[in-house]
Amino acid sequence: MAIAGALARGLGIKLLTKPKDVQKVANKAQKEVTKDIPRAILRTGLLGQQIIKQRTAKGVGFGGGFKGYSPQYMAALSQQGKPTSPVDLFNTGQMLRSMQVRRRDNRTAEIYFDNKEAAEKAAMNNKTRPFFGFNRNEESRLGDYFRKQL
Repeated sequence: MAIAGALARGLGIKLLTKPKDVQKVANKAQKEVTKDIPRAILRTGLLGQQIIKQRTAKGVGFGGGFKGYSPQYMAALSQQGKPTSPVDLFNTGQMLRSMQVRRRDNRTAEIYFDNKEAAEKAAMNNKTRPFFGFNRNEESRLGDYFRKQL
């Protein structure tokens, strides 16, 4: 309060610093940020995985709503008592459950499928119903999240 009152009366505070002090502070801040990057990358990758799974469960890919199932596949799902709408790429759940996240290096997180069968199924589905990626809004959200983690 005394400082604010002094500033209001036109008085100021004199702060002396040496260039070495400023450099030390800058170096310390850079080390702190650099130390937090690996964790921030992994957390951002986990958010990306969550975005893909939640969007897919709603029947939406990164480019919009999914194309409908073929009549033959809809009939097969109906016979099994499984829902045919929305198209959510969730028949057994195995494909989406096998989606994992890892930090590849200090600059990259990787979202991948941890078994060959799921990876092949995902690649096939991604051709007709693109789900494995991000639109501009999601990319922006991921970038903002990354920066907040630092």
